[in-house]
Amino acid sequence: MLVDYHVHPIAHDDGDHSEDNLREFVKQAKKVGVRELGIADHNRYFDAFQPENIQTINKEFGEVELKFGIEMDYTPGQEEEIAEFLDEFELDYVIGSIHYLGDWMFDHPDYVDEYNNRDIDEIYERYFNYVSQAAKSGLFDIIGHLDLIKVFDFHPCCDILEYAKLVLETIADEDLCIEINTNGLNKPVEEIYPSRKILQEAYNLEIPVTLSSDAHVPERVGEELEMAKEILKEIGYREIATFKKRQCKLISI
Repeated sequence: MLVDYHVHPIAHDDGDHSEDNLREFVKQAKKVGVRELGIADHNRYFDAFQPENIQTINKEFGEVELKFGIEMDYTPGQEEEIAEFLDEFELDYVIGSIHYLGDWMFDHPDYVDEYNNRDIDEIYERYFNYVSQAAKSGLFDIIGHLDLIKVFDFHPCCDILEYAKLVLETIADEDLCIEINTNGLNKPVEEIYPSRKILQEAYNLEIPVTLSSDAHVPERVGEELEMAKEILKEIGYREIATFKKRQCKLISI
């Protein structure tokens, strides 16, 4: 079974939650065999959320179940504000993501030159420290694109597990889920998030995984998820995580 829990109909504020737009995302999900589709737009576009339209479209398509989620930026020290914000919505799940280190939006192509002005190992250490704090915060159900910091193909000198292992142990202790996100294949790094090495360690720690395309247009819904599913099977996974009303349920791949 395929699910796609990280989809952005609003995209970067150039889309919306209109019934027509949502319908196109669901049609593509149906076409590629995705049975559960998670609408999880960025928190900064909350004014454009229309959960009532999600429910309306949900009733039209018996083959695809829409879930209402959110991709929430985590900022250390703002846990109380984030919790209050999330309480305003009746969500099926929350993806916790790191896109900023301080005021640097490190995954935006306009700011890629900043990597050349910083020590890459220090960047990785700070990034994974933020992810660890996000995991400990109690705010999230899924940790998004766990190793996003590699997006522009800058890598530390040491083994990535030196940074990721402690974070994974925290995720396991907090009973959180991670996603296998295929959008990294479209980026300069040309690799899924997280790497196969990190996924293997996640499996060793019995961390549940869900599937995500990070699609910002309907045509990319379900992109490379069959391949991602096969990677999970090769590692040893036999189930993937689904969510409803902030409760996780494992289903057979």
